[in-house]
Amino acid sequence: MFQEVKSMLPVSGDDYDAEIIFQIKAAALDLTRTAEIVLPGTISIERNPGTGRVTDTSDLTDELVTTAIAIWCRMKIGTPPDYDQLLKAYESIKGSLRMSGSYTSYGVTV
Repeated sequence: MFQEVKSMLPVSGDDYDAEIIFQIKAAALDLTRTAEIVLPGTISIERNPGTGRVTDTSDLTDELVTTAIAIWCRMKIGTPPDYDQLLKAYESIKGSLRMSGSYTSYGVTV
């Protein structure tokens, strides 16, 4: 998850790793905060403060969710000139997730 999202951002090096991790987690919280959307996997990313090494044991591989999280990160890191377009794209994907039984708690069968 971390490397996929980072590769979609206009950053290089490790300077923004901590911020990227924070924003990935914030995006996941935003997507699931109303309990309507259930992510198809878990996000588990940590950065060792001593070495700066990122450990990612996430098992979320869904491309639509990863794209939404990457768009969120692009909106939140720096001051992108296309912020309004990114926000519309994020809200559109979030709306699609809400409408799909594959991503909602009421679409889950037991």
